[in-house]
Amino acid sequence: AEAARQSGLPIVLIQNGIHSGEIEGKDAALMLVRDLAVLHQHDELLDSVIVLVVPMFSADAHERKSRYNRINQNGPDEIGWRHTPIGLNLNRDYTKLDAPEMRALIGNLYTKWWPDLLVDDHTTDGADYRYDVTYSTNHGAGMPLALDRWIADALERGMVGRLAAKGHLVAPYLDFRGGGSDPRTGIDYGNSAPRFSTGYTQLQSRAALLVETHMLKPYGARVKATYDLLMSLIEELHAHPAALAQAVRDAEAEMVARARASDPAKRLQVLATTVADRGVPFAWKGVQTRWEYSDITGARVPRYSSTPWDTTVTLYRETQPSLSVRVPAGGYLVPQEWTDVLDRMTLHGIRTRKLARAWSDTVEMTRVTDHTSATDAYEGRHNVRVLAVRLERQLRTFRAGDVWVPCDQRGGALVVNLLEAQAPDGFMAWGFFETVFQKKEYGDAYIVEPMARAMLAHDPQLAADFKAKVAADTTFAKDPNARTDWFYRRSPWNDPEQDLHPIARALRAVPETFLVPLPGGPPVPAPAKH
Repeated sequence: AEAARQSGLPIVLIQNGIHSGEIEGKDAALMLVRDLAVLHQHDELLDSVIVLVVPMFSADAHERKSRYNRINQNGPDEIGWRHTPIGLNLNRDYTKLDAPEMRALIGNLYTKWWPDLLVDDHTTDGADYRYDVTYSTNHGAGMPLALDRWIADALERGMVGRLAAKGHLVAPYLDFRGGGSDPRTGIDYGNSAPRFSTGYTQLQSRAALLVETHMLKPYGARVKATYDLLMSLIEELHAHPAALAQAVRDAEAEMVARARASDPAKRLQVLATTVADRGVPFAWKGVQTRWEYSDITGARVPRYSSTPWDTTVTLYRETQPSLSVRVPAGGYLVPQEWTDVLDRMTLHGIRTRKLARAWSDTVEMTRVTDHTSATDAYEGRHNVRVLAVRLERQLRTFRAGDVWVPCDQRGGALVVNLLEAQAPDGFMAWGFFETVFQKKEYGDAYIVEPMARAMLAHDPQLAADFKAKVAADTTFAKDPNARTDWFYRRSPWNDPEQDLHPIARALRAVPETFLVPLPGGPPVPAPAKH
């Protein structure tokens, strides 16, 4: 890996079988390895690129073979399963790293080789149409500018043009705006969240390409489409050998500059995006379809034919930020007891420093003022959705062993997306900090009631707020425990750490003299005696 990085050549990681029923990538990639490394049919291409191949990522799920694993898919005769043996979907695990397969991929491969481009081979589900291969990349809002430009030039024009010249019908990933199977509602081509491959790599200042062949095409045709796409990609990299590596370097520099910017307005990091309502015409190549009402489903069901249907639909692909946050000038401070979080950050290749001795400073703490917790588990966790927060400046003391996480690093965007309370795919969202919402202490009514009377007598504003709350919220008004807790939470007995995100936003970098020295660095001076 070290020699590969020092070569200056772009490194491409081709990942297959993250959903092991969607398996043509495995055969296509092994054919590619055979032709490149065994038959030496394209030796000149390897002068310009380093290719890594994971033939089968979800290996145990691959062994759960059956003729009945993917009802929507046209072959092969036996295919693997979508989820791992412990029921996790690996393509929802890039940030939380719950699955051993994903921890191995990120901790032992991705952050060792640091591939410039990750290619994630899949088979699509959904509607019928004539396109045999579709693709998806994150684009626009939230993307590093250099990578966004490279994707537009090298993938959407260069690779797609080469693939079309090989006889394939290519389209962006076809997700219909109406949520069903009718392309006339328009195509929603937005960005993936960080839990997905294409949403994760950009946070590491790198690119990703999702490949989706059409599940109703014959299996051999799907393998050929994937092979031709991979070959078209390598040909494009060979034609412009320095462009991808330069885009990655520029993306890393952009993240470092954002974290170090003195102007807070220049430190905004996008956490989520939406697709704008402005669209462009798209030449649709489908098949004639009848939508018939079914008394079985209670809704319209498409009846596809083999007759071509060409029309024009609207492609919505302009992304815009829906949630952004200001990157803290000094990075983040993570208390050492949150070991599960710290272990995963190490796997992500995030640079951290430990405190060698206690350090006190004014920091920003995030108070969660409104949130919801899912009642049903998703991917083995009960997701937390933070709806509102309040930043509080507090003087806090951090101990020897606590961890400082600077944002001026290649994965700085990932740091922000993992550690911000509002981040849709961060550690808070995945339930790592759910205990901060649990009430640890309470006051009995016979203790709190007389205290509440004294509070009302001495604080007219509190009395007015309580009266308004009772008048406006009938559920609250009828709940003695809620009324008692309302006063308890406003008393000195309330737990100040409840609903407080435990991660501190540092206003300045931790001074070097308080940090464990880097290897080969000077020792930390002893604290001054008073």
